[in-house]
Amino acid sequence: MTHRRLTPVVLAGAVLAGLAVAAAARDLPVRQDAPSPAPRRVEVRVHVTAGPAFQDDLRREDFRLTEEGRPQAIQSLALVRGGALARYEGYGAASPRLERSYTLLFQAVDWDPMLNLVIKHLFDNVLRPGDSMTLITPFKPYQLQKGSLAQKSKKELSEGMEEVLRKDITRGGGEYRDLLNDLRRLTRAISGSSGTLDEEMATDETMDPGGGIGLEMQIERYRTTLLKLDGIRLVDQGKLEAFAESLRATPGQKTVVFFYQREYRPEISAATMNRLMAQYQQNFDILQNLMDLFQFYKREKTFDAERVKRAFADAGIDFHFIFMERKSQRVFGTTMREQSEDTYPGFVEIAKATGGTYASSQNPAASFKRAADASNDYYVLTYVPDDDAADGRFRTIEVQVGRPGCRVSNSLGYYAR
Repeated sequence: MTHRRLTPVVLAGAVLAGLAVAAAARDLPVRQDAPSPAPRRVEVRVHVTAGPAFQDDLRREDFRLTEEGRPQAIQSLALVRGGALARYEGYGAASPRLERSYTLLFQAVDWDPMLNLVIKHLFDNVLRPGDSMTLITPFKPYQLQKGSLAQKSKKELSEGMEEVLRKDITRGGGEYRDLLNDLRRLTRAISGSSGTLDEEMATDETMDPGGGIGLEMQIERYRTTLLKLDGIRLVDQGKLEAFAESLRATPGQKTVVFFYQREYRPEISAATMNRLMAQYQQNFDILQNLMDLFQFYKREKTFDAERVKRAFADAGIDFHFIFMERKSQRVFGTTMREQSEDTYPGFVEIAKATGGTYASSQNPAASFKRAADASNDYYVLTYVPDDDAADGRFRTIEVQVGRPGCRVSNSLGYYAR
């Protein structure tokens, strides 16, 4: 990943004191020139594979690195295997920081027992004493206490985290599931499959003479519920950027794994929409509500992946995206629209931009193992850019290797500050 490490110019205090004494003795003013700023050194974390195998025998001369399309001289190469420094070659830069922090985020409505295997692998095979770990559930974040890995057994820690995650996903997804159930009942009623709404959803003010909620009110309630549902699960771009910024100062390797469960939203089918619009051509209120729904279904995406992926790359984060598959439920008269279709491509782009992995799978444990392995084995290339202006622009980085059949993953770049 990309880190900018400025090497400070240190002037010994004794030398400064000596200059001051000499100047006083001669009664001459001292000219104190500001020290020249140290060059910006950029660190690029690179993962190179051929098939499934990590390539650990590459040398500095095997890599070609460009910034904004301009070739850069690679000063040093460090090979990290299993989180430990295995080889270093070059000049001008210290060995990379090897501290490790892991953040696991979960956006899920239903508990998946396969997540137990994720947690077990995390404690059995990934975390080591000295690592830091943060768990962010749909309910709240948790921080693994310093020293826990050395003081408690892996089994005890694993079982405790499994229980917390299961409870929080079940509790945190409660409102979401309630809204989904309301939408299912409303779509059945609007589609004419049940005729009226369930009794618990009806009020005296909305009952029509036939004993159910009128169509106009059904559509309005459906639209309101849809907005509430979207507000709960909407990806907040500002929070993602703030999250990346919060990790910027964390030293060493920063691994973030996002588990995102596939979501489906019940929508009124196109056939039902066409039938209702033809049936109620003279009722402007119903037609307007139907048109509002149609526009909502066709809304533009609000997730700017370009800005977020630059923020994650600039912060030096290894971001891994695991898309947890789940089947949709059939509801008569409705279309179960995949709610994830507006966010999935964006998170894939973030993973690519940080050199991380991405997977769509019904086995999140296997996907997590691949992500953890990718974060354990990597190269760190260091260079001083030929254009060292701190102009705030985002500088793109591309890394290639001179070995056929290799796949190279690296951070997209950094902001020149």
